Amino acid sequence: MTAPTVFICADIEGVSGFVDWAQEDEETERVRLAMTEDVNAAIEGVLSERDADVVVNDSHGSKRNIVIEELHPDAKLVRGGPRPYGMISGVDEDTDVGFQIGAHTRPGFGGVLEHTFSSSSMANVTLNGDPVGEVELNAMGMAAFGTPTALVTGDDRLRDELEDVLPETEYVVTKEARSMRAATCYHPDQVREEIAETAASAVSEPIGEYPLELDTGGAISATVRYHQADTAEKAALWPGIERETSRTIGYESDDPLEVYSFLRAASKV
Repeated sequence: MTAPTVFICADIEGVSGFVDWAQEDEETERVRLAMTEDVNAAIEGVLSERDADVVVNDSHGSKRNIVIEELHPDAKLVRGGPRPYGMISGVDEDTDVGFQIGAHTRPGFGGVLEHTFSSSSMANVTLNGDPVGEVELNAMGMAAFGTPTALVTGDDRLRDELEDVLPETEYVVTKEARSMRAATCYHPDQVREEIAETAASAVSEPIGEYPLELDTGGAISATVRYHQADTAEKAALWPGIERETSRTIGYESDDPLEVYSFLRAASKV
């Protein structure tokens, strides 16, 4: 049996116990370790089921959050940025399956610390007219390499957001959202036990089908609505960008990775 390659996109907002970005300053080492241990649970689950090559992408903020000395020694870590393809940097045509650990909802869906790529600048992102979040966009980018999204972890509102888009993807609820910065948090030990069990199931032989219900077969029209009009003014200076409203820019391509790269770049204006 050939060892599969498993890619893990690791974020922090969906980690149990994390409810406010202020924790990154107030509880720095604890939250970094919590993020690391959620990722480790997924790795341990995979390796309990079969041999695998595991690549982890530290995707939050500075992209230097995971405590590398505490990361499972059999994993490789993509760290720092900027880098090509952002949150999915490390995926290629040989990657068999992808996980998104510690994820969060898109703006307006009622999850803990909801946003898409940039909480400070981006108010909404759409694909072909439908609002989307980071998980859907990362799944689109991975799918362009032939990599399905098999496992996502985060709060209960994210599970609801993904119900129709990733209908067969395994999901672990880490907390129940009560507001933008409040949640009923499950104990980390309980969460990590479930992550490990679900990760093992996700890579069991044969790896299952994990469809992505996004229409990316033809031209993909993407829009970004910013919080401020002057951000859209700056972004609209790029070639190929259409200024749709005072705060909204648009871009169209039939290449999902080009659309993904546009949206990542749009978050950096």
